Amino acid sequence: MDTGMIDTDAYAAKLLADNAVGRCFICGLADEATTPDHEIVAYRDESCVVFFPPWQRLYGYCLLAPRQHVTEVVSSFTEDDYLALQRRVHRLGRVLAEITPTERLYVFSFGSMQGVAHVHWHLAPLPPGVPFREQQFAAVDKTEYLEVPRPELQAMARRIGDGMAALAAAEA
Repeated sequence: MDTGMIDTDAYAAKLLADNAVGRCFICGLADEATTPDHEIVAYRDESCVVFFPPWQRLYGYCLLAPRQHVTEVVSSFTEDDYLALQRRVHRLGRVLAEITPTERLYVFSFGSMQGVAHVHWHLAPLPPGVPFREQQFAAVDKTEYLEVPRPELQAMARRIGDGMAALAAAEA
């Protein structure tokens, strides 16, 4: 698989500019009517949206966000709403570990009130065999990314969506 390099300065400038005018790309993805054509959403339900970040640092790397625009990772939610989202994080983790080779699944919440204020969780499957010094933060904090062909991402999105829906139905 080919790799590319992220222009981190340009990306940061875009995030800051969008935030300054109140534009939230996650809100755009949360609503089917406003999702840009170039984005791939893997799953939506009444509570969350699952999508791929612009650059795949690890194969299968996804983000999960509440559909509602909230900015505090804990205090913006009731306990029940938070636990409902964490059930979805758990489901997504199970699906990712099943469809991608995964030695360790990283789950974390990054964001910034100045950049991406909308709460979201990153789920990043670390493949087997990655040397220790290239794991953990080093695995996701890099400018190099995988160039995964769009049809392959779309197929992965379908598998994620089908898996999430099946797990939700099994728990109902």
